[in-house]
Amino acid sequence: MKGLIIDTSSDVAYVAVASDGKIIHLQTLPDARQLSKFLLPSIASAWQSFDYIAIGIGPGSFTGTRIGLITAKTLAFALSIPLLSFSSELLPDLDQIAEEVHKNFTLNKIPSQIELVYFPSTT
Repeated sequence: MKGLIIDTSSDVAYVAVASDGKIIHLQTLPDARQLSKFLLPSIASAWQSFDYIAIGIGPGSFTGTRIGLITAKTLAFALSIPLLSFSSELLPDLDQIAEEVHKNFTLNKIPSQIELVYFPSTT
């Protein structure tokens, strides 16, 4: 099972590909102020068929975390694959992150997605 791991919460952003809990591709983006310019090309260069996307949710830069989260959420929604989160406090140990995210994914700790339709109240 392959997953895309993204963390943009610190001064160095990470885009990694994990296979069965092991990092097989890692790209670092050293200038977090240029995320809008370099994040998507970095993801595109590592692109494969993914089973899930994992995103670092901080603590860290609000703007950086928001850019990464919106990117990951959009990709997960478009591809209909699960979006998992992890604490950015584990950085820079991406091997541990890949192992934990893979374990959570394979143990079905992912909440099942339910499609709900909301209608406005007419009362």
